[in-house]
Amino acid sequence: MKKFLLTAVIASMLIVPLGNTALAGHEEAPAPVQVQEFLPGDVPAETGAAETMLPAVHGLVLALLNHDARVLDLSDGTLAWEGLYNMLSLYGQLDSRTSSDNGELFLPEETVRDYAAALELDVDSLPPLPAELRDRINYDNVSRCYVLFRGEDDQARLQLDSAVSGQSGLVLTGALIYEVDGQVLTRFQATLQPQDSMFGFSIRALTITG
Repeated sequence: MKKFLLTAVIASMLIVPLGNTALAGHEEAPAPVQVQEFLPGDVPAETGAAETMLPAVHGLVLALLNHDARVLDLSDGTLAWEGLYNMLSLYGQLDSRTSSDNGELFLPEETVRDYAAALELDVDSLPPLPAELRDRINYDNVSRCYVLFRGEDDQARLQLDSAVSGQSGLVLTGALIYEVDGQVLTRFQATLQPQDSMFGFSIRALTITG
């Protein structure tokens, strides 16, 4: 039953609206070149690191589950792109630099780089956008924006259980919770390291623990 619910939650993120062909007109992305009032691009100084980084953790947890993986390995280009897409599609609309039109989000290159940094990713070093994501995220050379469909993940929320500072960094533990009945779908542990960037931290390690 839990596996079925996980599949449904991930599918709700990845399904492309029928009849929407807007992305077909944009060029492919260039090769190598319940969170509390989260406002990326305008994060209050008092917002804790743990809460600020939950969007990054959320995006990668969903990507790991979709790839049936338990340990984060961003050398897998498809997994890396999917984690970035998840984060942008779920939380990108909250960034003041993002615009939207007909269900699409337009995120400037600068915004995407800021989000990627939280995942310990360099957009210019990523492999070409994988074919399985090109109907959900693409690059528009005219506006110099990444264009993507907004994800829908109202079936589940990420819950933070603890945030403990240690020698390896700030260690977060938490769970993905099914909104309908409060069931724990999976648990995770993430290790964050300080970074001079918009989010202030990046993800050093992430593991699905249950």
